[in-house]
Amino acid sequence: MARRNVSGVTMEGITSGVVNICHKELVPISLNNSAFFWKLARPRNKNDPMFGYYNAPYYSVQLASIIFVIHILSHILKSLHLPRFSLELLAGILAGQGLRLWLPVFTVPLNSIKGLDTLGNVSLMCYAFLMGLEIDLSTLRHIGQQALYTGLSGMVLPLLIGFIQFFILAANSRYLKFFASKFWENLAPVKLTGAIFWPVTLTVTSFSDLARILSDTKLLHTGIGKLALSSSIVSELTTWILLIIALMLNSDTLNPLYLLPIVTFLIASWFFIRPAVTWILRYAEKTNNTSLLNFFIWSGITMSSIITDACGANFIIGPFVFGLIIPNENVATLIMEKFEDYVRGILIPIFFMHNGIRTDLSSLLNPVYNTHLYTIFLLIVIAWLAKFASTFIFSKLARKTTGEAFTLGVLMNTKGVLALIVINSGRNNQGFNTLMFVVLILSVLVMSITVIPFTRAANKSKKRSNKINRRTMESNKLDSELRVLTCIHSTRNLSGMINLLEHSNANKQYPISVFALNLVQLTDRRATTMLIVHDHNNQNNFHNTFEGSGQKLSYQDEDSKTILKTFESLENRGSSVSTQTLTVVSPYTTMHDDINCLGEDKHVTLILIPFHKQADVYRRLQDGNLNWRTVNKNLMYTSTCSVGIIVDRGLGYKENTTTQPQVSFVVIFIGGADDREALALGWRMAKSPNVNLTILRLIPTNDVNYHNDIDCEYKEERALDEGEGEGATMTSKKDETEVDNEYVNEFRFRTMHDKNIKYIEKEVKTGEEVIRIIGRVVPSCDLYILGQRKNVASSVMMGLLEWMEFDELGILGDTLLSSDFAEHSSLLVVKQHYMSGMPRQK
Repeated sequence: MARRNVSGVTMEGITSGVVNICHKELVPISLNNSAFFWKLARPRNKNDPMFGYYNAPYYSVQLASIIFVIHILSHILKSLHLPRFSLELLAGILAGQGLRLWLPVFTVPLNSIKGLDTLGNVSLMCYAFLMGLEIDLSTLRHIGQQALYTGLSGMVLPLLIGFIQFFILAANSRYLKFFASKFWENLAPVKLTGAIFWPVTLTVTSFSDLARILSDTKLLHTGIGKLALSSSIVSELTTWILLIIALMLNSDTLNPLYLLPIVTFLIASWFFIRPAVTWILRYAEKTNNTSLLNFFIWSGITMSSIITDACGANFIIGPFVFGLIIPNENVATLIMEKFEDYVRGILIPIFFMHNGIRTDLSSLLNPVYNTHLYTIFLLIVIAWLAKFASTFIFSKLARKTTGEAFTLGVLMNTKGVLALIVINSGRNNQGFNTLMFVVLILSVLVMSITVIPFTRAANKSKKRSNKINRRTMESNKLDSELRVLTCIHSTRNLSGMINLLEHSNANKQYPISVFALNLVQLTDRRATTMLIVHDHNNQNNFHNTFEGSGQKLSYQDEDSKTILKTFESLENRGSSVSTQTLTVVSPYTTMHDDINCLGEDKHVTLILIPFHKQADVYRRLQDGNLNWRTVNKNLMYTSTCSVGIIVDRGLGYKENTTTQPQVSFVVIFIGGADDREALALGWRMAKSPNVNLTILRLIPTNDVNYHNDIDCEYKEERALDEGEGEGATMTSKKDETEVDNEYVNEFRFRTMHDKNIKYIEKEVKTGEEVIRIIGRVVPSCDLYILGQRKNVASSVMMGLLEWMEFDELGILGDTLLSSDFAEHSSLLVVKQHYMSGMPRQK
C-alpha cells in the first residue's frame, strides 16, 4: 500500500509520526498526546464496523469499571448482607452514571453503547439459559395447592397497581382524570403496551435469588421458606408467560395467529427436541466428550434464540426454554460448573453496566416530565406494597399468623435479573419513557434491598427458656425415643457412624430416630442452597421430594446413593431404627446454623459429627479438611442440644465375623456436666447385649476446690433450668460433687446386676497420672467415651493443657488421640449443652 501525504503533518522529530491503522489509512497523531489511544478506538466514519478493533478500549474500561465497583460495594456493604442482585444493580447504576458524567467522551460514546447493548443481549441469552437450567419442571407436580394459590394470588394487586401507575406517569399532570378525552390525548409518546410491561415487572419473584436469601436468613428449612420457594417457581413461570404475551401484543397489528409460531416452538421443544437433547447430552457425558458438550450448548442457546426472535417473541425466551428441557441429571450440574462462573462473573456485569448507563437519574428532575419527587417516592412505596399486600392478604385468609404472612409477603418481593429483562424489554419496545424506566429501576432496587432486613426483623428469634432449649442425654429418659442427627461429609464417615448407631440399643422399648444429614459445600457454582429430603419408599427414585427446591443437583452420584442405601439398610434390619436421609448444601461458615436449625425442627437430643481427620487402612489419622473442623467447633459452641465428635479408627471392625461382634466401650468420668452426658450415653449403649461397658471414675485428690470452681455460669443456667428467678437460682446451686455422686450412685444402683458393666474408681493427682492409670486399667478398647470438659477448671488436667492441639476434643480427648495405648481405639467426645454466646470460629 502506498503511503499518502497528509497536509499539516510534521514528519520530523520523535514527538510526531504517522500510525498505520489496519493497513487501511494513515492517521496523523501526536505521539505525546494521551488521546492517541482513544482516537484509534473511535470509528472514522459511519461505515466502520461497530464490533471490531475500534471499540475494544471502550469495552475494556466499561467492563473493568463495573467489575471493580461490584467488588468495592461488596466489601463496603458487606455488613448489610445485601442480596447479590441488589449489589450488582446498584453497581451498574453507579458505574454507568459515573462514567457518563465524568468521562463521557472516553468511556460511553454512542458507538460503544450500541456494542455494549449487543454484548448485554448475549449475556441475557446465556443467563436465561441458566435460569431455565435451575428450574426442574418435574417438581411442579409436587407443588401443593397452597403454594400455587400463593404464587398466583400474589400477582393480583401488582397487576392492578402497575397498570394504574403506568398511566399516572404517562399522562400529563393536568389531565389525570381517567377516561376523560383529554387524558388519552395527552399521553406521553409511549406505546400502551407499556401498561402490560409495568405490572409484569411488579409481579416477578426471582426463584434463584429467593433461594439465596432464604439460605442467608436461615429460613430455607422452615415451612414459610419452603412455601415461598415453591410459590416463586409459580410466579416466575407465570411471568415468562406474561412477558411472551406482552411482546406479542407489542406488534403494530394484533393478530392471534402471531401466537401460533411460538406455541408451536414450545410444543416441539418439549415433545421432540427434549428427547434428542437428552440423548446427545447422555452420549457426551458417557464418552466424556467435552468439545461436543460445549458445541451443543452454545449452538442450542444461539439457535433457540434465533428461532424465538423469528417467531416474534423475545430472543431470550428460546434459551430459557432450552434450559428447561435439559434433563435433571448429572450433566445439568456439569453444565452449571462450566458456564456459571463465566456468565455471572463476566457477561452479566456487562448487562448491569448497560442498564446503569440507561438509568438517567437526571430525568427525575427534568421539568419536561413535570413530576414531583414526592410523587415518584409514593410510586416506589406503592410498588413495594403491591406484591407485599397481595401476598399478605391471601396468607391471612389462608389462616397464617401475622408474622408468617408478613414474612411471606416480604419474601415474595424478591427481584432478580428477570425483572430487569422485563423493564428493558418495555423500554426497547417504546413502552416506557426515560422517567418510567428510572422509576421502575429504583422500585426494583428498593424491593431487593429491603427483603433481607425486613425478613430478619420479622423473624428475630425470641429468647426461649433454657428448659425448652436444653435437650440432653442426661435429662432424656432411658426408655424414651432417642432422636439423633448424624452429619456425613463423605462415605468415609459412614462406617463408624453406622456401627455406633447399631450399638446404641435400638429396640421396641428403646427406639431410635436417626436423621442422616449429608453435608455438601455451597460454592458459587451452585445456584441455590437447599434442603433435599430423599424418598426411602421408592428404591428406584433418588430424586428429592419437593420441599421448596428446584436445584438440579447430582442426587444420583455415588456418594448420595451410598449414603441413602446405607441408612435405608439400617432401617430395614428391623432394629427399631427409623431413618430419614437429608442433604444440606451450605457454605462452611454457616453450615452449623443449618445443622442447628434441623436439630431444633426434629427435636433431636444428640448431634453426632465426624472428626475432621480420617483414619487410613492402618488406622492412622490423615490430614483432613480444616473446614470440617471449623464446622465442628462452631456446632459445639452454638448447638442447643448435646453434641458428640466421633474419631473413627475402625469402630466395631472385626475380621472373619459374620455376626455383630462384641465390643468394649469405656466411659472415663472425672466430673462435670459433660462427663455425666458421656455416662448417660454409655449407659444407654450398655443395654445392648453386644456392648461391654467399663466405667472408670477418676477422683482428683489434690484438687480441693475443683468441684466448687466449676464455671458459675453453668450453675446459674442449671438453676434456671430447675426454677425461676434469682431466688430459685440461689436455692438450687448444688455442689457439683453432690450432683456427680447422685448420678453415679443412681447408675450403679440400677446396673448392679448387669454382668456386662464394670465400675472402677481410682484417685489421681496429676494429668500424667490420669493418662498412666487409663493406660494401665483400660489400655485398649473399641471406643472411649468422655466429656469435653472444656469449661471445667481442674488443676489436675492443667499440666496437659500446653500440649493440646485440638481444643474441640478437650484436654483429655486430645491427649488420648495421640497416646500410644489408644492409637487403634475410636473416641467419642461429648459436650452437653449448657453454655451460650460462645464465639464462633472463622
